[in-house]
Amino acid sequence: MGAERDALASAVEDLDPEEWLWLPGIDYAAGWRAAKAEAVELNALLAKTGLERGQLRAVPDTDAAGGGIVRLIGTPDGWRQLELLLALARQQ
Repeated sequence: MGAERDALASAVEDLDPEEWLWLPGIDYAAGWRAAKAEAVELNALLAKTGLERGQLRAVPDTDAAGGGIVRLIGTPDGWRQLELLLALARQQ
């Protein structure tokens, strides 16, 4: 329970109102749809490499100005696997 509380406290400290506060008049949906399309493609590419969605996945989001962004969310093992894949790609 203490670890969960510490993780939550850390997440709250990192919050920037300009990153999560929605402002009137900004079309966040359009940015999210664009990010969604790219996240779907990236998730398909990750799946082709053998990475499971539970290990590493692309998630659509928007920034404060409504622009689409794609976040990568994963487990430590998923990140290690991505690191290995990138190292292999670099060798090619």
